[in-house]
Amino acid sequence: MPLLEFTSDTTDLSVAYQGHHAMALVLLSLLIAILAAYTSFSHSHLMQSSANSASRRLWHSSGAVAMGLGVWAMHFTGMMSLQLPVEVNYQPGLTLLSVLPAIAAAYVTLQVVAATKQRAAHIMAGGVLMGAGIGTMHYTGMAAMVMQAERLYQPLMFAVSILLAVVLATLALGVRPWLANLIRNKAILELLSSVVMGLAIAGMHYVAMHATVYLPATDISGGGGITMSKQTLGTLAVVVAVAILLLATVAVMMRQRITSAELSSDVAHAQASMVAARLQRIASRVPGLVYEFHLSHDGVFTFPYASEAIHDLYGISPEQAKRDATPVLNAIHPEDRDAMMQSVYSSAQQLSPWRHEYRVVSTDGSVRWLFGNAIPERDATGVSWSGFITDISARKATDEQIHQLAFFDSLTGLYNRRKIRQSLQELCNEFNAADQSAAILLIDVDNFKRLNDTQGHKAGDELLKQLAARLQQIAPPGSACGRFSSDEFVLLLTGLPLSPAAARRQLEQFVLAMQHALQQPFAISSHFYNSSVSVGCCVFNDVTATADELLKQADIALSHAKAAGGNCLRLFEPAMYQQIQQRFAVEQALGSALELQQLSLYYQPQVTDTGAVVGVEALLRWQHPLWGFVSPADFIPLAEETGLIDDIGYWALQQACHQLQQWQAVPQLAELTMSVNISARQFYLPEFVSTVQQLLQQYRFNTGCLMLELTESLVLADLDDAVARMQQIKQLGIKFSMDDFGTGYSSLSYLSRLPFDEVKIDQYFVRSGSSGQPKDWVIVDAIIGIANTFGMKLVAEGVETQAQLNLLRNSGCYCYQGYLFARPQPLAATESWIRQQLS
Repeated sequence: MPLLEFTSDTTDLSVAYQGHHAMALVLLSLLIAILAAYTSFSHSHLMQSSANSASRRLWHSSGAVAMGLGVWAMHFTGMMSLQLPVEVNYQPGLTLLSVLPAIAAAYVTLQVVAATKQRAAHIMAGGVLMGAGIGTMHYTGMAAMVMQAERLYQPLMFAVSILLAVVLATLALGVRPWLANLIRNKAILELLSSVVMGLAIAGMHYVAMHATVYLPATDISGGGGITMSKQTLGTLAVVVAVAILLLATVAVMMRQRITSAELSSDVAHAQASMVAARLQRIASRVPGLVYEFHLSHDGVFTFPYASEAIHDLYGISPEQAKRDATPVLNAIHPEDRDAMMQSVYSSAQQLSPWRHEYRVVSTDGSVRWLFGNAIPERDATGVSWSGFITDISARKATDEQIHQLAFFDSLTGLYNRRKIRQSLQELCNEFNAADQSAAILLIDVDNFKRLNDTQGHKAGDELLKQLAARLQQIAPPGSACGRFSSDEFVLLLTGLPLSPAAARRQLEQFVLAMQHALQQPFAISSHFYNSSVSVGCCVFNDVTATADELLKQADIALSHAKAAGGNCLRLFEPAMYQQIQQRFAVEQALGSALELQQLSLYYQPQVTDTGAVVGVEALLRWQHPLWGFVSPADFIPLAEETGLIDDIGYWALQQACHQLQQWQAVPQLAELTMSVNISARQFYLPEFVSTVQQLLQQYRFNTGCLMLELTESLVLADLDDAVARMQQIKQLGIKFSMDDFGTGYSSLSYLSRLPFDEVKIDQYFVRSGSSGQPKDWVIVDAIIGIANTFGMKLVAEGVETQAQLNLLRNSGCYCYQGYLFARPQPLAATESWIRQQLS
């Protein structure tokens, strides 16, 4: 029987066999078609995820075979579902041959489904080929039927079946991209796409089945060879269906693994991309270069990774650094290159962290400081470092500035106090006293304050800078020169002779030359200024001495040079230190003398030429438990310098007022005048006038009996202020006496302005004039005459002989105070002496 034979107008269709389909087998055939479609889609994903073309072809071929066999199994399952009144067998050759068009159709289907981008033209072409392939498979399989009947095809239905096969195949291929836009769940999308494709395949088969007509025949058509029964064909179809199921299962498992791998890969890739982007952002924000540096076994340097900052630091791009690291190494400062490379080699050898500071030279010639920090790791090719390099130029500049501020004087550029002390201590630690000695010179500018006060601080600063420059020129090699304080400089000299006498001679010669150089005029503000310096020196060769001890000794020597009038040299001697220690001890003891009640007032009477006692002078005395009586000449100036005179002076004035109040109740003592010495510091205290007022309110006595003694130097320090204060106090009834009159330079010219009630002739003139110095007695006569002219009371101090008394009486002075009459004594002894004079 021919492969295709059609009915004609003469064909009697009324006698045709009427067959029917077993629904169970129909549904089974449909399930096999859906399973075949699902297998094809699974293989399409495997094709898309293939790493190479060979793998893609393998999955393409296996998927085509699986789908083709599935379509073939669906076809013959559907044919077995047809129940005819005649026995139907099948030719094995055509039956097996019919699978080839199905596989070809499946190959085309997978080609379209697995395409990265599906175009309408490709879908239509694929639909035509798929429909034609399935139709060929169907009608080839129909030709394999062996039965006692004639098989004819209705021409119209045949054409409709072929057209429907093409249309349904095209729709099945085109519906998947459309569904992909609507359904995001891949599993549901695969299932729906498989159902649509399976329905299309089954639909093509059953439409084609309806195009077939079976007419009774006397002969068996398709016979003449080996045939297969329906049971054998069914078994073959089941085997094929199971094979398809296994292939589908394997494909699904493979796809799940691939999907999982893809998902993991996507996640890992996303994480890697995120980490890479984050690291890139971090690297771009890190103030410096983030890098990986590699040193191979053959000594080749490379940068597998470098951030963009390498261009700013070394002038090359990251890509250039990856190819060749030579420009990076060439940019390192020549003086630092060897040390930097040695640090790299050492880090590679010991696998220790690499940390190094070095300089690089930019293309414009500027120099920058860099700091490298990295951790090494050895691998098969060499050693790699991962780390960063930062620009520390600003920090270096700051460090240099801090060092400059810490150890150098900002005005002169010389060493400051801290650096001098450090240098001196280093000298002491390293000093070899076996063959040399050294010296510290403290140099103080004489009358520097006068220049500041008259010409301003700018002129003073200019003098200091010029003087510092001269000192640097004068300073011998190996010495250290610095500015110790405002106008005080220091010079450390080494290499002096070991002999003290020789060292002193050499030092005096150097100081003489230095003073000569520093006394040359300085050009300051278009004027020339002459200056001199005082020098205190400490020569030493004692390696046990500390810097502080030596500086202290030099400072003591300088204070003696200043006390000597300046412009001279003084070398430290142990006696100077003893004096300082003694002074310090006195100062410390004096601070607590008032609290410990070691101070007291002694009184020295003032007597007239008739022998009448008219007053006393209250004199301060200090009796120390160990030293005994300390001379007022030793402790009163010290009290004034330290400020202790404020409390001591107030106490003395308070005691005097208290004693005057006591004497008011004693008729013999009620009219006595008490003189109290007032220091300059105490007198010029802002609250001094109010303090006097408070004492007068606290103690009741005749205020005319209180006489405040002021020195002429005190008054002349600020004449206008002194006069104003004196006038306020005189309004309280208190009187004033000028102590030590005649020892100053301006006393006579200002005497008329000062509201003094009494003038005391200094004991110097009394002693000198009475011992054969007529010029001094002329001054005494003048003082007496002036005091009498202004109506002031006169008191001569220090009257110790009868001759002095006679001279004073003859010159017109009639009130005396001195040892000729009475020594200063405690209160009880003074009162007793006065009563004896009155009895």
